[in-house]
Amino acid sequence: MVLKHNPKEVINGIPVFLEDQLSKHLQHQVDYFSKEKITETESYKLSPWQQSYVKRFTENFSNLDGKLVLDAGGGSGYMTIELAKLGVNVVCVDLTLRSLIRLKRIVEEFGLSDRVALMCCDVQKLPFNDKSFDYYISNAVLEHLPSDEKAIKEMERVCKDNAGAFIAVPLSLKYVNKLLIPLNIFHDKRIGHLRRYDEGILAKKLSNWNPKKIYYTGHFKKVIKTVVNMFLPIFDEQQIELEDTKLSNVKQGASNIIAVSERK
Repeated sequence: MVLKHNPKEVINGIPVFLEDQLSKHLQHQVDYFSKEKITETESYKLSPWQQSYVKRFTENFSNLDGKLVLDAGGGSGYMTIELAKLGVNVVCVDLTLRSLIRLKRIVEEFGLSDRVALMCCDVQKLPFNDKSFDYYISNAVLEHLPSDEKAIKEMERVCKDNAGAFIAVPLSLKYVNKLLIPLNIFHDKRIGHLRRYDEGILAKKLSNWNPKKIYYTGHFKKVIKTVVNMFLPIFDEQQIELEDTKLSNVKQGASNIIAVSERK
């Protein structure tokens, strides 16, 4: 991996490639996620749903020796941490510097600094040379972007010819349980979602990629039990995720879709 250009500045050891003025929407995203509870958490804990996402990635892409992964919009960085623990080299980029500063501390605590590089940049404008990465991860990112087309174009530019992609996005509301639609609309507006997807939409946007596997997550029972646990923790999180995983082939009633693809 070689950078196209030098960073604008380096803050707390993290190269920053952001432009002077972000768009209003992107600045709102930075402000929102800078205040997110996870950025204030000192400790690192992998939740059951995060474990399931890591497992899905490694089950589909088992040839990781000597490969380079781009965790694009890595957020809390759990994919970066867990893959690095397995000996994988990972570059994690995110728009929110505060999240990266927290992640840098965790990377150092786990002794993973030789496998992880952290950079603050926009996934719609990546600072890397062409064909740098073997795998690309985009977990709950595309729906936040003013132009998911730009992000996908950048993904294709920086990925190698035989690269793999793991993309998770919110599922179209027409498949969400009707009782949960108001909650999802509220969540979309609060968190800055600009769009939702289904298998057909993703196939068109990823027309240069061969679909390998589709998963559906966040089904009705999981959402209800998770909401209940926020107020009265009576359900086991591991069991909730196990039940939801059994429905990973069921589109109706899900909240999210994961598309695993390989470049054509």
